[in-house]
Amino acid sequence: MTLSDIRQLALWLKEHHLAGAEMSRPGVHLTLKRGVPAVTVAAPAPAAVAVEDNVLRTTGLGRLLLTHPELSEPFVAVGDQLSAGQLVALLQVGELLLPLRSPQAARVVDVRVPCGTHVGYGEAFLGMENPV
Repeated sequence: MTLSDIRQLALWLKEHHLAGAEMSRPGVHLTLKRGVPAVTVAAPAPAAVAVEDNVLRTTGLGRLLLTHPELSEPFVAVGDQLSAGQLVALLQVGELLLPLRSPQAARVVDVRVPCGTHVGYGEAFLGMENPV
C-alpha cells in the first residue's frame, strides 16, 4: 500500500462522511479515523449518485452491490418509490463500502446491472422516473 492509496482512502472518508475505515492484508493493517464534530445538524443525505436522463450512474470504479453483504434483501426493487437521499446501492472498493444514494424523489423503473458486477465510473445502473 502506498502513501497515495492512503490519501485516496482518506479522501473517500471525507467525501462520503464516513467516520473510519479499517483494512488488513498480509503484513499490513491500516486504520483511518475521522474526527466527528461536536454538534450535528440534521440535513438531507448528500447525493452520491449522478443522474442523467433519469438514470442513476456510478460515482467510481468498483463492485456494485444492490444488497448489503450480510443481508439478503435488496436496497430497492422495480416499482419502489425513492426519497431524496435514500440508499440504493453500495460501491465496494476493496474492503470499503461506499453508499450510493438517490439525489431526488423518484420511482424505480428498472435495475440495469446485476448485483456483484464490476462497474466503471459513470455506468448506468438504475432507471427511474420522477413522481407524478
